[in-house]
Amino acid sequence: MAHWREELNRIAVEFWCGVGLIVELQVVADAANADLGEAHPDIWDFYTCSSDEDAAALTLKLAWELNRFVPASWEAVPYAQGALKRALEYFLAKKISVQILCKLVENLDATFNVHLSCYPNPSPIGESEEWWMGNLWNNCDWCEDSWTYENCPALVEEANRVATKLQHLPNSRAD
Repeated sequence: MAHWREELNRIAVEFWCGVGLIVELQVVADAANADLGEAHPDIWDFYTCSSDEDAAALTLKLAWELNRFVPASWEAVPYAQGALKRALEYFLAKKISVQILCKLVENLDATFNVHLSCYPNPSPIGESEEWWMGNLWNNCDWCEDSWTYENCPALVEEANRVATKLQHLPNSRAD
């Protein structure tokens, strides 16, 4: 893996979004240690990390210390698109709940549509191009504990549409 630093950034965003896979940490650690001898003393913790919370904290810390990378940045958009794609696949396969998906959608929208809109985008989306999250935010608005996959068909339909769109998005950085 020649681009282990990019992979670290991708995995950091995925854990930040709640869809990271612990098994990917060892691959990044192997590549980083092979490339640099020893990339960072904490990279060894990737081999023994056993919880998503620990993995999230560790990947975010190392992405910052090694790459000066944070998930709430324009640089992270392609990784966030990939993480959303993975979350939508999990949702459509009924592996995550409506509430988990909607919390992620709320966080992504707040970060990339609201917070970052205050800063210039180095590669702005054309005016005719639709927002990459589609209408998920509107479909998740007022999400309640009673919502299930079966009783929110509009969300399921929009999740399918956005997942298809993200599949064909050229800059999306998914696994």
